[in-house]
Amino acid sequence: MPHLAVLDPGTRIPELDSFNRIARNSPITATYHLPAQQGMASLRAQPDVAGVVILGSGASVNDGEPWQIEMNAWLREHLGSVPMLGLCYGHQLLAHLLGGEVGFLFDDHEKLKGLREVPLLATDLWQDQTTPMVVSHREHVLRTPPGCVALGSTVHVPVEAFKHAELPLWGLQAHPEATPAFTTNNSIPFDADPSVLAGGHAIVDAFSAYVARHAT
Repeated sequence: MPHLAVLDPGTRIPELDSFNRIARNSPITATYHLPAQQGMASLRAQPDVAGVVILGSGASVNDGEPWQIEMNAWLREHLGSVPMLGLCYGHQLLAHLLGGEVGFLFDDHEKLKGLREVPLLATDLWQDQTTPMVVSHREHVLRTPPGCVALGSTVHVPVEAFKHAELPLWGLQAHPEATPAFTTNNSIPFDADPSVLAGGHAIVDAFSAYVARHAT
């Protein structure tokens, strides 16, 4: 059965609340995988992948851990053949795999955490907009990959989002998938009304709908 594979490369707490929200709203079956904590067996057991969402992680795409090498090899096999959406670590990872550059925001490796107003240029998945999204990262995309177009920037983050010019590949530095439980899990200050997260959720849901429309 075609499915949307949600890869959670987190090394601490599985983001089940974020996945459950994605799955509830997805018009195509969504499956959940923990490559950093449990390897790739669950994903390889379900080969009919129609699309991929890559969530966040406390790891760096530059670490070169064994689980990353295995996951990256699988992703390279599917780059361009199925739609992919990278979020935070996933955004950086897609840029890395496509030949971009990822590095620290600040020399002291300070992490940016909280809500950020993210300006986005329109793509297949969203309209021109500025949307508040949860952020939690100390690294970012320093150089947009060849063949990709940057779709937004802020003071400290020149590549808030990108899309490949020809392939169905998107990346967002923020966490549009975030829920209040996500902010608790990651000690992110959040005292806003949860409704402010709706804009980010709409982007993720638009990707799920895109995958469903293009599933074979």
